[in-house]
Amino acid sequence: MDTLIILASASRPTCLESQIKNTYSTQCLQWHGLPKPLLPVSGKPALTWWLDEAKALFKNIYIVTNAHNYKNYERWATGHDFPKANILNCGFSTGPISDITFVHRVKDCRDGVSTIMMADFLYNDNDTWLPSLLKTSQEKTALYFYNGEQEKRMISLVLQPNALGALPSYVSNLDGWSVIDQEKELAMMISDHIIVDDKPAAARFMEEQLSFDEYLADWLDDAGTPCAMDPIHVKAYARVGLMGNPSDGFYGKTMSLLISNFWAEVALLPQPTTEITIMSNPVADPRRFSTIASLAAMCQEDGYDNGDRLLLACCKVFYTHCRDKGIELNTRQGFRVMFDTNIPRQVGLAGSSAIITAFWKALIQFYNVTTIPLEEQASLVLSVEQNELGIAAGLQDRVIQTYGGLVYMDFEKSYMEKHKHGKYEQLDLSLVPPLFLAYVAHPEDSGKVHSTVKQRFLANDPEIIDAMKTFASFTDKARKALYDHDHHEFAQLMTANFEQRRKTYGDDVVGAVNLRMVEIARQHRCVAKFPGSGGAVVGMWNGDNESTRIMDMLNLRHALEKEGYVFVNIIPKDSEP
Repeated sequence: MDTLIILASASRPTCLESQIKNTYSTQCLQWHGLPKPLLPVSGKPALTWWLDEAKALFKNIYIVTNAHNYKNYERWATGHDFPKANILNCGFSTGPISDITFVHRVKDCRDGVSTIMMADFLYNDNDTWLPSLLKTSQEKTALYFYNGEQEKRMISLVLQPNALGALPSYVSNLDGWSVIDQEKELAMMISDHIIVDDKPAAARFMEEQLSFDEYLADWLDDAGTPCAMDPIHVKAYARVGLMGNPSDGFYGKTMSLLISNFWAEVALLPQPTTEITIMSNPVADPRRFSTIASLAAMCQEDGYDNGDRLLLACCKVFYTHCRDKGIELNTRQGFRVMFDTNIPRQVGLAGSSAIITAFWKALIQFYNVTTIPLEEQASLVLSVEQNELGIAAGLQDRVIQTYGGLVYMDFEKSYMEKHKHGKYEQLDLSLVPPLFLAYVAHPEDSGKVHSTVKQRFLANDPEIIDAMKTFASFTDKARKALYDHDHHEFAQLMTANFEQRRKTYGDDVVGAVNLRMVEIARQHRCVAKFPGSGGAVVGMWNGDNESTRIMDMLNLRHALEKEGYVFVNIIPKDSEP
């Protein structure tokens, strides 16, 4: 067969569509506004069942819809590898004959047999009658009906080549299939009318009067064989930048540590259909609020960004990378995905990249992709935020969350430009001295002062260029201090890193609450620096008398908590096997 035209241009809602629109249960709300052919039947849209079969029968498939439903079908096409160019918007249909000629006019497909089907028609391997009808009708023009309860419903109209030549003259006075067999001149073109009294079982879905109760009882079941894969749970942990930050975004060098105190977890739930569902997190991405006042308060505190976009962008980057690199993915099985996170927001602990990294690792496992090197994975995760979402970020977070443990990173410019990633060295985690983390309990992003450092760096400002080289030198010295077990030198470098940052960015950008955490640490024989962009500090004890360590740390904790900060002892997280 050559061309299939699927008619989805009806403007009058069916009984099922009307009942769904007037039902406000949680289940029904997700289907409001969907045309019947896109409602789920046994786990996937009704139209998808027919499309799966039709791909093997037809060279060209076109779907005609109207201005009201075009976006629904366009979204369906995008999600089912169906060409969007083959979803045709006729505006507002004046009848099936008009729609058919519209397709032939726009797509210039007069040559070859054209078969027309209704969009809510279902067909599967058990319905052997259809291929037989299509095969026997290739040499003649035939119209097939089944005798519905209310009216005759078209199952298939097969037209010979050139048979459409006379159709445009009938557009003005043909407004429905019920009058086709009453138009004598057009009827003369149709050499064979067949009324199918015993309609196929799957064709019951086409009935105009199919009710919501019948739909729930007979069509909304779980399709296919049970999914053989178990749920996939992946965690990605918070990180602290120990040295050299923020030079990772300026071709510098950094040292970063993964910590097990906080994490983001992704649950990927395989399912037997091809559908992929992004499920919102009710805490991170709330959709329900007790009052309008609580909605406004949440928006003021957390802003409008949500985790859904991180998952969507991650999926897109993962798929396009695999496609471009010729990595074959089994797309015959879909999944549902949800995330949870306890990483404090807006305090520079890499919460967003943890969500993306966890999902990326889950996708790697789900699709059994083993050919993407770790260093390349970190760069791809960065591209999710930087290129897809426009989030200013450096590679440090993604590298440490991909590798785990303690990692030394060199982002030298010429190497980065050639390889699209830096040089990464896994260090011995046992070298790390005991560390603490303190952060602002209630951060406010709106008060941050904009920094011009990036613009000055791009303009080759010598002061900023030298500052980034200085940050990088701290990292090299810190690595040596760890290997020498010289914790006092490491502490001095943490202080130097913070003071260089303060000098480069200025106190207004650094922020009073952050300066206060560092000040309190120093009052208790400790040092501290930023682990990320601000809102938290990472530090260590730097006293001379080991006997005072425990009391110094206890007093530090009490002092920080008294002023509203949160204090935790860091538990490093080893690299993943």
